[in-house]
Amino acid sequence: MRKRGVFVIALVYLVISLLWIMFSDRLLFYFEGVLSPGQYLWLSLGKGCLFVTITAIALYFLIRSEDRKLKQSEQQYRSMYESNPNPMWIYEPVTLRFVSVNDAATAVYGYSADEFRQRTILDIRPAEDRERAISSAQKLESKHNDSGTWRHLKKDGQLIYVNITSHKIRFNNQPHIMVMVRDMTDRVEFEQVLEKVNRELLEEKHKLSDTQLLSRVAGWEFYPRDNKLIWSDEVYRIVGLNRDDSREAFDIYVQHIFPEDRPAMINALQELINNGKQLDVTHRITALDGTIRYIRQLARIENNGGQELKIAGSLQDITELKQLELERNRYMYSFEHTLNSITDCFFELDNQMNIIRVNDTFRELIKTDRSQIIGTNVFELFPKSESKFYQVYQKALEERVIVRHEDYSAILQRWLRMAAYPTDEGVAVYFSDITEDRLKDERLKEAVERYELVAQATRDVVYDLNIVENKLIYNTSLTHLVQIPHEEISYELEWWRSLIHPDDMEEVISSQERISRAGLTNWECEYRLNCGKGEYKYVMDQGYFVYNSQKQPIRLIGAVRDIDALKRSTQENKRLARIIKQVNNMVLITDDRRRVQWVNNAFVELTGYTMEEVRNKMPADFLTDPHDPMISTFIRRQQAREAFGIDTVIYTKNGIPVWVSAQLTPAYNEENAFQGYIIVCQDITYRKEKEEEINRQNRLLREVAWMSSHEIRRPVATMLGLVNLLDMTEDEHEQREIFSKLRECAREMDSMVHEIHHRIETEKALQIERGL
Repeated sequence: MRKRGVFVIALVYLVISLLWIMFSDRLLFYFEGVLSPGQYLWLSLGKGCLFVTITAIALYFLIRSEDRKLKQSEQQYRSMYESNPNPMWIYEPVTLRFVSVNDAATAVYGYSADEFRQRTILDIRPAEDRERAISSAQKLESKHNDSGTWRHLKKDGQLIYVNITSHKIRFNNQPHIMVMVRDMTDRVEFEQVLEKVNRELLEEKHKLSDTQLLSRVAGWEFYPRDNKLIWSDEVYRIVGLNRDDSREAFDIYVQHIFPEDRPAMINALQELINNGKQLDVTHRITALDGTIRYIRQLARIENNGGQELKIAGSLQDITELKQLELERNRYMYSFEHTLNSITDCFFELDNQMNIIRVNDTFRELIKTDRSQIIGTNVFELFPKSESKFYQVYQKALEERVIVRHEDYSAILQRWLRMAAYPTDEGVAVYFSDITEDRLKDERLKEAVERYELVAQATRDVVYDLNIVENKLIYNTSLTHLVQIPHEEISYELEWWRSLIHPDDMEEVISSQERISRAGLTNWECEYRLNCGKGEYKYVMDQGYFVYNSQKQPIRLIGAVRDIDALKRSTQENKRLARIIKQVNNMVLITDDRRRVQWVNNAFVELTGYTMEEVRNKMPADFLTDPHDPMISTFIRRQQAREAFGIDTVIYTKNGIPVWVSAQLTPAYNEENAFQGYIIVCQDITYRKEKEEEINRQNRLLREVAWMSSHEIRRPVATMLGLVNLLDMTEDEHEQREIFSKLRECAREMDSMVHEIHHRIETEKALQIERGL
């Protein structure tokens, strides 16, 4: 508008100037010959002054007129800005700060004009929209800009939807952005409601479409005279028949009906044809894909005015309905089975507190038949005056909330845990007998008290390690184990580990890491602990790892026991056991029932029996001859718990006899109770063999001495007597006879000498054989 006014002024000035030049110069031309040069000069000067005066007056009126129009226009624009019913404002494009706002903006947003000028356009937007607002402000063009729908925040925090239009202007000779806002909240909410309605309508449309699809209905026509069956395309899809089958449709369909159902279908069709009885048959068919489908057939005769008989029918695939029916039956059976299999008692009440369903556990509890329970009011079974649980049913039924309660039932004489759940029909009630749990709680409380007393009695150090924070908590027994002032005790894991012997530290840490990496719970380790004043004691540390849901260890709960005396006693026992194992004598240890509990290596090496073979067996059962008379004496003296020694023969696993000298010593514990026998056996086989050899030699010497003193003396005495006779006689015949007798005595004596020599050589051979 302003440009148009400037153009009009310039145009008027141009027209007046041109007209003045054209006509004033012509007028001067007519006066050129009439006037003198001086008069002509004054006339020319007056023409110019007149032109300036006229144009000045014209320009004055034109400019004043345009200025009046401009002020009127600006007033109109100002009025349009200030009184516009839509919020408007002007802001700086660099700082985005409000410069001016109209009355509608202050009314809609709740800020005053001064409060607006202290804010930027980002302050009236949600935080998540501010980056997008900055980007939109930077992309504004010189022309009209429609920024679309945005979210704004009022002073009271209310969120509104607005449509923003903006364009660049010059305000106070500076570039600014003027914005007009239209409140679109109602429209957006309406569109949202409309969108929701459209979405719901679309869902309903889909549901209707799905319903039509799920109904799976198709029509057909049958002409009995020609045995002609005509069906719709849906039949192929529903029944699953082959479109390319060239046989008659009736034969195709009948062929697909289950043989068991085929007679019922054909008979119903004949009843319809012959008697006009409406056909309503359900049968099964086998589709091309091998699936079994249930089909319901409905048909009636159509009146064709005496023309050919026509039967119109429809079929519906009710396979899913049948499956749902079967599934429902299975579900109801499963539901009833589940109710009857749970250990909790269950009953369901209607709104009048009448029992409508129970399970077997409840029926067995009250020892009443199901038929007598159903329909009975619950307060007939559990009177209000004697039951503390009727308020549970009442609250669940009236307030429609889940109610749980534990109390003692005087009627059932049991502690019960009850839960009541509101249902469409009324309320479902589950309760279980927690009498045992209550007793367990009491026993647990007693066990905890006993544990505390035992912990005090045993002085075990019970601890709880928070692995995440490396913090430890001990019981008071720590001061009994570790002789360290209480103020020097720390609850850090590092402090405890500083007490562990340096040689044992690696094993303690590595064993814990092995257990935690494997995801195991139980851990134990023996190590030495500095108990103060440089004294180390053996302790047994047993712990239980607790893991979080990510299978990471978070706690270690355990107990530390002082086993120093036991450990040192065990080491001494092991030392003694090594000594016993290394001795050459056989050692057996039996229990109070004479059964072997332990043997040393010497026993295994000598007899060939292993520890496993002889454990819990009596020595008499595998070492001695069952018929040895010494066994009864052996057992009698053991029963008398005497300490005694005995030489006897035992047999190795291979049956070799071995002479042993057994020393049996009864063993007693610290309470002087008999524990069994310690039997130490020395192998005396070599000694026994030497004794036997000496006995044989003595027998041989006695025999030789006997032969020397008796057998040899007899022929010698005879020979001496014959020699005396020989000296006394001179008769040759007698002499020859005496010499003959002397020869016989000599031969007898020689035979005796040979016998002695033979026995000596035989004894030597036996000795050599035993030596080998």
